[in-house]
Amino acid sequence: MKTNYLFPHRLKWISGILFIISFFALIAYSSMRNAEDLPLNVWVFAIIGDNGFFGPADYFIITRNPILDELLVLLVIVSGIIFAFSKERHEDEMVASIRLHSLAWATIANYGILLFCYLFIYGFPFLNVLMGAMFSQLVIFIILFRYKMYQFNNSRQDEE
Repeated sequence: MKTNYLFPHRLKWISGILFIISFFALIAYSSMRNAEDLPLNVWVFAIIGDNGFFGPADYFIITRNPILDELLVLLVIVSGIIFAFSKERHEDEMVASIRLHSLAWATIANYGILLFCYLFIYGFPFLNVLMGAMFSQLVIFIILFRYKMYQFNNSRQDEE
């Protein structure tokens, strides 16, 4: 079966390690109280930025910003996508079917969680929900796919 959209298998383990490390580093960073005091506070170009909480928005400016969170988010998303969509050692129709079903259930679960949060979480805490929504579908997909592949591989070994 030809799957042009999948990354090479050799990228799976390095991207998986990077994904796990950067995901937990992002969680740790998000839970810090004084994250702005970390040393990666640099001048960056912003299409839209602001100078205060309720201040007016500025467009196309150079502003000072702690970029560690942006770097961690970039690393989580890129390594997560490469890990999730790398070929398996033996890629066949069954693996493609497991991948498709896992992606469908991850989408359903992600939107179910979002609907629940939309109904019961209000105000600024909802921004944290939206931040988590960027990663939740990817994380749910990876967990479901890895679990289903584990089950599939174990059932295949039992038959031998």
